Amino acid sequence: MRVTTTGTPTEEEAAAAVAAITLLLAEEAAQADHTPAAPPARWRDSMRLMAQGLQPTRVPDTPRWSTIERLRRAGKGGMGIVGL
Repeated sequence: MRVTTTGTPTEEEAAAAVAAITLLLAEEAAQADHTPAAPPARWRDSMRLMAQGLQPTRVPDTPRWSTIERLRRAGKGGMGIVGL
C-alpha cells in the first residue's frame, strides 16, 4: 500500500504514519518469533562419525572434537582422521 500526501503532513497524519509503521514492525517481529527453527540433521553427524570408524552414540550435546577423542580413547573407533 502506498499513500502519497501533498504538502507538509499535519501532526495527526505524522502520528498516524508512525503508528502504522510501528504496528507493521511489531507484526513482523511476532511472525519471526513463531518461525520454527530447523532441527539439526543428526544423521549427518552420525555418518561422519561412522566414516571415521567410530560408533555413533546419542549425546545430549552437539558432537565436538572432545567427544570424538573420548570415544577414540575408549577404543570404540579406528584411527581415521582423529588418529593423525
